[in-house]
Amino acid sequence: MITLFQNSLYRFSLLNEKQQVLFFDWTAKTKEMSYEDFQAACHNFAGFAWQYQSTHLLVDTCNFHLQLPAEFPVWREEQLNPRYYKLGVLKFAYITKPEFIGWMKDIPAENGKFETKNFTSVADAVNWLNH
Repeated sequence: MITLFQNSLYRFSLLNEKQQVLFFDWTAKTKEMSYEDFQAACHNFAGFAWQYQSTHLLVDTCNFHLQLPAEFPVWREEQLNPRYYKLGVLKFAYITKPEFIGWMKDIPAENGKFETKNFTSVADAVNWLNH
């Protein structure tokens, strides 16, 4: 793993797997984060995806504590995901705590959009991203 960027809220790393995977790891400091901080972090991650031409993305949300507002899905689809679609992202994996996995929705790849799957372990997510 090669750390590309790190601050008190998150870290971005490259995982040298079969597929080059860009990894976004939130810290427990997200308890102190604002929604604007969250949006900036997401835009930064997309920028690193472009810089490294990463089409396989992994986000660990186990330490993520910010309550996202109701308008988040609209913002994500209008402001963030178009960058990923244009890059050609193929797979997007999330790691979550086992007690939350039942609430997470997997989304199939359709109409030029990437596939999204949720996992409870990094190993399982990386295995899926590599195949």
